[in-house]
Amino acid sequence: MGLSAVRALTLNHRVAGFDSLARHALTPAALAAARQRLGQDGLEAVLLSTCNRTELYWHTRGADDDRLAVAIFRQATGATEEETAQVQGPEAARHLLRVAAGLESLILGEGEILAQVREAIETVEDAGSVGIFLPTLFHCAVRFGGRVRAETRIGQGALSVASAAVQLLSRNHPQALTGTVVVIGAGMTGRKVARHLQAEGSARIVVLNRTLEHAQDLAAELGVVHGALADLPLWLAEADAVIAAVAVDEPVITREVLRVARPQSSKPLGLLDLSLPRAIDPPCAKEADVELHDLSHLELVVADHRALRQREVPRVEALLERELAIFESQARESVARPLVGELRRRAEAIRREELERARRAGPLDERALEHLTRRIVDRLLQGPSAALRRGDLALDPSHASYLRTILGLENGASQAGESDEGS
Repeated sequence: MGLSAVRALTLNHRVAGFDSLARHALTPAALAAARQRLGQDGLEAVLLSTCNRTELYWHTRGADDDRLAVAIFRQATGATEEETAQVQGPEAARHLLRVAAGLESLILGEGEILAQVREAIETVEDAGSVGIFLPTLFHCAVRFGGRVRAETRIGQGALSVASAAVQLLSRNHPQALTGTVVVIGAGMTGRKVARHLQAEGSARIVVLNRTLEHAQDLAAELGVVHGALADLPLWLAEADAVIAAVAVDEPVITREVLRVARPQSSKPLGLLDLSLPRAIDPPCAKEADVELHDLSHLELVVADHRALRQREVPRVEALLERELAIFESQARESVARPLVGELRRRAEAIRREELERARRAGPLDERALEHLTRRIVDRLLQGPSAALRRGDLALDPSHASYLRTILGLENGASQAGESDEGS
């Protein structure tokens, strides 16, 4: 098992593109339901859902687990086989480390992904629906992501999704910064958007959130206006731009909402949707004087900031391979440790039993020692010998070689007199 049993199924912006990613993104309710289903079916699995990807990682016990995991993922997302990619074993672990390092992000080296990876594993840990192996792997990925940002320049000058959105707004709708910008969502991305807007000198920032207290907290921190999400139609009438960064089950801005809020308005309105699933219905772009942007438009902004970090990619990848090799070695050891311990306990029990038996029989002269050691050897080999005779172990060339390695027979002649006490 161990690392060879890790699987990953990914739907991301590179494999499927942003339209497909948005179409199949999990709503908060769907994400919770999928996690619950995975736990109920006894799968050790972690769902990672961000604006760039929806991914499922699992530690398989066999083909049935694989079929079930893929079925749950496809049912939850609706994604086809052509829109997803699947990797396994070390490649799955390598992919997770690349994700944590920001190598797979739209914005190379961005840091938000670390919190998202951490949140994904902590969610299933808190629910008690994950074993030991995946938490070890995920926490390793989080540590590695932090390390590469500290030891390389992969994160230097990196834009966040929030800062890139504000730069896009500044380029395409500069008039909005002297007017009213509405931020929908007071979560991590919404907070960063509001802070970047304030740093850009936006005249009036309005933060709307479904949970009013969260909007109030952010407003108190930054000194901006706040309101409930239900107030959105009122603020749309005054807005010069709207940036949506919110988890929703369906769009909160539609053409109908715009028409009701802005009847016969000729005031230009810039809409930026950072949400997946989308919070702004794409047909809104057909409304007069409305310009809609989504995550795919950020690529033009981040291209100018990518060159320095791109040069750091080979260094990050070299660190990644070393980290993966260490983890793979530790994983093999962790899988083997219980069996090795059991073997040693069994051998020690046999040794003690036979030694006590010999002592009861009389003095341990040379003949008695010969008899004692033969009995110990016979008992240690009894189980493996019986299994080989019964045919429990396949003896094709590859299996025979494997067994010879396990039993220490490859260099038996040269090792016959060596001690393994320190192993």
